[in-house]
Amino acid sequence: MANPPVSDAVLAPTGNATPVAARKTTSETLFIQSGAEETRVALQSGTQVIELQVERTTGRGFSGNIYYGQVQRVIASMDAAFVDIGLDRAALLHAADVWATDGPERDDDDEAAGEPRRSFRPIGELLRQGQALLVQVVREPVAKKGPRVTTFISLPGRNAVLLAREPQVGVSKMIDDPAERARLQTIARKHLPPGCGAIVRTVGEGATEQELSEDIGFLARQWFDILTRFEAATGPSFLFDDLDLVLRALRDMVGPQTAAVWISDRSDHERVARFVRRFHPDARPEVKIHEGSLPLFTTFGLDRWVRQATEPKVHLPSGGELVIQRTEAMTVIDVNSSKQVGSAPLDEAVLALNVEACKAIAQQLRLRNVGGLVIVDFVDMKRPDDRRALERAFAEELARDRARVRLGKVSEFGTIQLTRKRVRESLADRLTEPCPTCNTRGFVRSSSDLAIETIGRLRAALQASSSAHTTVMRVQAPARVAAILGDQLAGSLRALEKQHGVRIEVSEKGGHGGQVQLQTELEQGNGQALAK
Repeated sequence: MANPPVSDAVLAPTGNATPVAARKTTSETLFIQSGAEETRVALQSGTQVIELQVERTTGRGFSGNIYYGQVQRVIASMDAAFVDIGLDRAALLHAADVWATDGPERDDDDEAAGEPRRSFRPIGELLRQGQALLVQVVREPVAKKGPRVTTFISLPGRNAVLLAREPQVGVSKMIDDPAERARLQTIARKHLPPGCGAIVRTVGEGATEQELSEDIGFLARQWFDILTRFEAATGPSFLFDDLDLVLRALRDMVGPQTAAVWISDRSDHERVARFVRRFHPDARPEVKIHEGSLPLFTTFGLDRWVRQATEPKVHLPSGGELVIQRTEAMTVIDVNSSKQVGSAPLDEAVLALNVEACKAIAQQLRLRNVGGLVIVDFVDMKRPDDRRALERAFAEELARDRARVRLGKVSEFGTIQLTRKRVRESLADRLTEPCPTCNTRGFVRSSSDLAIETIGRLRAALQASSSAHTTVMRVQAPARVAAILGDQLAGSLRALEKQHGVRIEVSEKGGHGGQVQLQTELEQGNGQALAK
């Protein structure tokens, strides 16, 4: 089953949702760079990187995880039970979160779909001590309290959420076209396994039957796999978690057009290959392991795409440029013309520049994972036909985006407003932070991103140097970066010291800039500057 990485974008120049489908034939390559500190993913189409994602190793929670649980205590006064799921603290399960087969039947409607079937019976009649349960974490542990769990399992996909124990079908209220709602409900009911329901997500508006059926089929196979693990388990244990970035990338980005998947961690090879075989049998891209001494992203020139994706200016081939600025409420993009527009008539040259900008803007929105309201200020065009042509060109480019997009018309001021579905943090949110020097009026690379990059540079420098002679590696970094190296990433430094038999010393240098200097000290006493 293939999950193409291109779904229908929803474009509404007149205010009504109008599905626009885009088909891509360019060969794509997926790069997955895994490390002890973070995982980075890049999707390359032809020579262009069209999507980047970063996930830190630390900070992943329990929410969404599924466990084999065993009832420890039933507390009638609380109408709840404590369930052992294999963590340090027992999980809390309220009676209202216990699935019962005798709940009231409901017709499909937006209010009921997705709501648990409640039994309205006291906890003592529903559970007994020692009973085995399949539960999902819905609230993280807080202070001394354990997590809160439910027996109503939900599995999120790209276009739909599978309700494993609720045979109702709902559609996101953001999809307001009655005909589209009815179409999506009909498709979902047709492809759901017995006893299961679904909620079609907002991003599913305009999805084809094949896309929606593949999504539901993917989730159904996950559910049956969880049931198999539950039956095989013998005690409280972890069964399933919301996919990490590696597997999410395989789920969302692999399709028939995917030629290869490059990974940097040999230990990931088996689970990547198994995931592709099981959930993408029609795609079957070649899974390759990167063996070089340099990081995967460095070898394939992907680091520059990461750096450029946080820069405010994007240069266009014609000589124009985009200026991308984030504000509290929106993202603003200004299209600037070059000093010369060539020999073509002015109106034609301006239209050509704006159409060129459309392609670049659509690429940047996806690459940077920009969500929310976006306002684009194009170079002003006088002719109404040029404005309509620009709208059509922009709609065609945005239709390639996996995220849901709504596009407005060109206003009398030459601007276009659009909204893009906010799925996760933008790349800028992940890799930058407010500048401490200018009192948060600008952004600089985040301390954590610089610290993780420093670990990577240290690792590469130590592998390239003669460990028999290198005894000390000194790191000079801004205070904000040095603090992270000495705290959250201290374990990574110690691991490098042990692996290469060196001592790594971190010292602070003045200022808030992003320069980190590495220096080796040899037995003879001379130092060699490696990078600035």
